[in-house]
Amino acid sequence: MTYDNTLSPQRLETLQALHAQAVDAAQNAGQRVGKQQEVLRAARAKLAQLESYAAQYRGQIDSLGATGAAWSQVRDLRGFVDRIESTITAQKIELDRQQLVLTELMGQWTALRQREKAFEVLIDQHQAQQRQGQKASALKNLQEWAVRRVSQFLPSSQQRSDF
Repeated sequence: MTYDNTLSPQRLETLQALHAQAVDAAQNAGQRVGKQQEVLRAARAKLAQLESYAAQYRGQIDSLGATGAAWSQVRDLRGFVDRIESTITAQKIELDRQQLVLTELMGQWTALRQREKAFEVLIDQHQAQQRQGQKASALKNLQEWAVRRVSQFLPSSQQRSDF
């Protein structure tokens, strides 16, 4: 099958329809990127909060140890801090996973935007070719008109008969 590169209204309509689909797909992908950025911000905030809690409870452990509090109380607090630390580790893993999802979504969005821009270029090229064709047609018509006008003033023996 060969590609028909002729200038037709159907080709322009097809390009415009494909461009509209590409715009919609890029906008949807952009919205998914925005939502994922919010998820990532929330995950970072949660990590910062967990780290703040861990630091706060470590400070309590230090102050309990300095005041001579009961060993069982310090032990319980250390166990709690250990659970916070394991939650911090899990949150860091989740943060990395969310960052990877964001990177993938950004790549998809970029590809869709490139596709959208490619259709814009094709539409612009098609319209430029149409304008060029219209100019050529107008020039041809003008030349034909000028030849006819000149031939009206020539003696009949010098008139062109190639019309």
